[in-house]
This record gives sequence, structure tokens and C-alpha cells, in this order.
Amino acid sequence: MDKRLAIYQWAQLLVLSSVHFTVDMLGNMLPSILPEVRSDFAISLSLGAFVLAALTITANGIQLFTGRLRSRHTKPLFLHLGMALAVCLCLLPALPKSPLGISILIFLAVVCGGGIGIVHPEGLRGIHTLAQIPPAMSTAVFMTGGFVGFAAGGAISTALVSRFGLNGLYPLLLCPIFGILMVMLLRIRLAVESIPTDVPVPRLAKNSLDFRLVMIMAIPAAVSTTLIAMLLPTLLGEAGFALTFGGFSATMFGLGGALGSFVWAIVAHRKGELLCSALSFLLAGPFALAYLLLLSNSWAIWLVFAAGFCAFAGYILLITLARYAAGVGLGSRMGWIVGGTWLFASIVFMPIATLADRFGTARIMQYAPLGYLLSGIFGIYLLLRVHISPDQNQPGPLAQQD
Repeated sequence: MDKRLAIYQWAQLLVLSSVHFTVDMLGNMLPSILPEVRSDFAISLSLGAFVLAALTITANGIQLFTGRLRSRHTKPLFLHLGMALAVCLCLLPALPKSPLGISILIFLAVVCGGGIGIVHPEGLRGIHTLAQIPPAMSTAVFMTGGFVGFAAGGAISTALVSRFGLNGLYPLLLCPIFGILMVMLLRIRLAVESIPTDVPVPRLAKNSLDFRLVMIMAIPAAVSTTLIAMLLPTLLGEAGFALTFGGFSATMFGLGGALGSFVWAIVAHRKGELLCSALSFLLAGPFALAYLLLLSNSWAIWLVFAAGFCAFAGYILLITLARYAAGVGLGSRMGWIVGGTWLFASIVFMPIATLADRFGTARIMQYAPLGYLLSGIFGIYLLLRVHISPDQNQPGPLAQQD
């Protein structure tokens, strides 16, 4: 019976990961095709960055509310609604090339961001019901779905736009249909706190970190990742590379994170999430800096792959820590670690993009790796100051699905 249940829960995990793939793919199209959008709508980098920020700030800010809004509900309403809203950005080709069209573009970015945002906390609550799968592994698989989607968004959108113009985005309107049907078919439900359960849910440790410390460690690295993800295609375009190469480079950054999340999760199972998160950030900084210094060479794309391999994995491990951190409730923790972290990074991104518009993208981007180093150093500090028990398999206060 346990084996059949484990197979069923793995199927649910794969569906949740595919939902994450879909919304993150749709969300990462805009940075990759920004050079084309700027050309078609005749907008500056600062205004283009504002459109990007409208999407990311909405996507992350809304999670702070949705993390608590449906904290007692087990049915995944926001998974369906989020996928339907996230795809609206594919209507971009229908907009008039005028000030009105730019206003509608900003509105669509906000709607798309809202759809992306409401999916994440509920998706994480969904994987929290999967007691047959180790927490670090379920988190890694779910987040990898997002990272692969994030990576694919750059490659798919630039390939379509390079061949068909912005009209190439229309086929992507069909993307959410499969995810919505599979969520319904597998009867996916969400975890709810403070409801007794007879099924033990693995806990990370008896002595969990204070959630505020996890957030402090996550934010600087999120700023670095946001700068690289948002400005990399623009930076490569200014360096003379084709639009498709910029999209492919963004894909390599995300694919590095996808592979790294599994590798680091395996290591973290033995060595500890906090240690591996700190080390991965400390490695991501030098790789990112080396890439930015050498990006005029096409082979340097492997350096951005290595940076993603370390950077995204470090963040995934922090999500695992946040799942069992001391502090606010589960829904709020998931909303803050997934939404609040990137909300702050998106707010910081806007003035930095303005500086890039004025002083040059390449000059400003050379400082992007600093956030990784700050997060890694803070992680080492926590290791020296906070003891985390290796004990696992402690019952957690989470309800299983109906």
C-alpha cells in the first residue's frame, strides 16, 4: 500500500512541478524578448525595466497575501486561476504600438504577475502533503520544475519571436490547459497547519532556524539572481549577440539551477541544508563574476551555467529550511520565502536598471555577484552561531490531503 501511495504522490509531485514549469516559463518570456518589445513599442531600457518590475513585483508581492488568504482551504483554486491569468501576456502581439498599447502592456504584466504569484504558495503547500517523499527531494523537484520553466521561457519565446515576430507567442495560450486538467484528475490538495494527522510528516530538525534569519540570508542572493535573469539578454544584445543567443544564455542559467538543485539536495541530505546553501552561494559569486568578465566569448556560457548550478540550488535549500523554520505559519512562510524575497529583489532592480540605462548595463552588472557572497558569508555566520539538530522524522503539524 505504501508503495502505491508513494507512486501516486510522485505523480502528484510531477504535476505540481509541471504547473510550476508553466507559470515560470510564461513569466520569464518578457526579459528574454525585451529587446524585441523595446524595438516594436519604441521604449527605453528604463521603461522596459519598469514593465519587467511590474510583473515581478506583482508576482512576488501578491504571495504575501495569498500565503494566508486560503490557509485553511485544501482545494487548489489558485493553481487553476493562476495558470489562466499567467498566460495573458501572450496577448502582447494584439496591442497597438502606441502609448495606449504600452499602458495595456503594463496592465498585462501585472495580471500575468498576479497569476504567477498565486500559484507558488499553493504549489508549495501541495508538496507539503506528500509524506512519502523526503522534504528536500520534493522541494527540489518542485522548484526544479520552475527553474526549467524559467529557463525554457527564454529559449522558447526567443525562438518563436525570432521566426514569427511577436505573433509567435499566440500558440503558448494553450499551455495552461494540460496543467489544469491534471491537477483536477489527480485530486491534488493542499496542506493545512494545526489540524491533527495520524501520518508522520518528516521535519528538518528539532531546533529549527528562526525564519527571519532564513529570509535575511535569501534576499542578497535573490537580488543577484534577479539582476542576471532580467538583464542578461539585454547585456548580450548590447554586446552584439543575436536575440536567440540571449534567450539560450538565460536557458543555460536556469538549466544549471535545475541540475544543481538535485545535486546539492543529495549532498545536503548528508551534510545539512544550511551548510550546502552557504557553500553554493559562495561558489556562485566567483562563477557569475568570471562570466560577466568573459561573456564576449561564446564559450563563457558554461560559466553562467555553473553560476546557476550553485545560485538556484542555494535558494532551494533555503526554502527547505523555511518549510520547518520557527516563526509564522506555513502559508505565510511559503509566501514570504518565495514571494517576499523576490519582491524585495524586484524593488531593488528598478533603480539599478535606471543606473544601467545611464551608465551602461555591462558596468552595473559587474557588481551583481556581490549578493551571492553576502548570502554565503551570512550562512557561514549562522553555522557558527546556530546549532541544528540532525534528528529527522519528527511529526509535523500539517494535515494530509482529503
